[in-house]
Amino acid sequence: MLRSITAGLVLAFAGSRANVARTILSCAGIVIGIGALITVVTVGDVGERYARAYSEAVAGRAATLQVDLMVRPGNLEAFEADLLRAGGSAVSLDTWLGGPLIRSAGTTVPEASITAVDASLSDIRRLEMVRGRWFAEQDRASLVPMLVVNEELADILGDGTDVQIGSRRWLDARVVGVVESNAFSSYPQAYLLRAPASAELLSSSEEDMQSYSVLLPPDDADPEAFLARLESAAWRWDLPASSVREAVSVWRSDDAAEVQEILDYLSLGLLGVASITLLTGLLGVLNVGLVTVRERRRELATYRALGASSLTLFVAVVTEAVVVSVVAGAIALALCLAGAWGVDLLASPYLPSDVSVSVPPEAALVGLSGAAFVGLLAGVIPAWRALRASVVAGLRE
Repeated sequence: MLRSITAGLVLAFAGSRANVARTILSCAGIVIGIGALITVVTVGDVGERYARAYSEAVAGRAATLQVDLMVRPGNLEAFEADLLRAGGSAVSLDTWLGGPLIRSAGTTVPEASITAVDASLSDIRRLEMVRGRWFAEQDRASLVPMLVVNEELADILGDGTDVQIGSRRWLDARVVGVVESNAFSSYPQAYLLRAPASAELLSSSEEDMQSYSVLLPPDDADPEAFLARLESAAWRWDLPASSVREAVSVWRSDDAAEVQEILDYLSLGLLGVASITLLTGLLGVLNVGLVTVRERRRELATYRALGASSLTLFVAVVTEAVVVSVVAGAIALALCLAGAWGVDLLASPYLPSDVSVSVPPEAALVGLSGAAFVGLLAGVIPAWRALRASVVAGLRE
């Protein structure tokens, strides 16, 4: 049996070299089909990473709850400690300030949004630093307000050496970093670290509501259950409201569930496209294989007359189809790698810094294994027909 299989492999490679035109014709259909399959998997992978990056940058990692405090309790420290005790792994103030303004070199920046945060916000939300750094806990000891600004505001502030922030009076501020902007924060935006030096700015805000971002394990992110756990400790807060639910609101702010649902539907659609693509490639190789067996009836009959076994011819025909398909798959993979590199050069300015257009390993694996599988299926029927053909009729042709 081993001898028959070896002989079949030799005949398969010899047939591929002897019929270059037929081999190229078979390759053309597979290159298109497998190329489309690899592209589909790559687009799905890039789309998933892009969606997750923006979701984590805008709304927080999975799972993030926003806790809105409508009434300020008498013991705010106890309330914030209970946010952790209720299941939060990271908690940060995340409140928009309506009062303070920012100016540089004596010129006020119009429509600059200022959000009061803690250093722990970087554990909850994806923050890609372009320059400088994010806040550290030791920055709370600074004698001046500390700021991190986005790219739009950094362009306005220039070198950031003469920056002031204030509402009732102007205070010198220090810009320690520049965070990458995204499609949802293309306006001037600043993060103000909550610290003793910025207490005056936080108290002068026009907003009465105070908001927090709380990171929880994804399997324990039910807002209602989290609020129920908070209620059990409300006696510690010295809350002036008659009901905890009148003073505290909890809701899921990250889009992980919605993004995953969209990605599931996208995966199903891409799977359908990939199936149609593979079927098209299979039919193309099958058609070429049937024509090939018909044209080579005399050659195959001669091999059988000279003593070649049925297994040898079967292996030869099937292997030829598999070899052609795998070579075509490799060509398609090379073209997709080159195409992804070119697209990445053009699209990189518009993508998050950690999202690039590249062919993932699973796309290469799916493409090459799909090519081999298509070649195997497409070679079985022509091989079966080759074995059924009459040796005498073949020799008479």
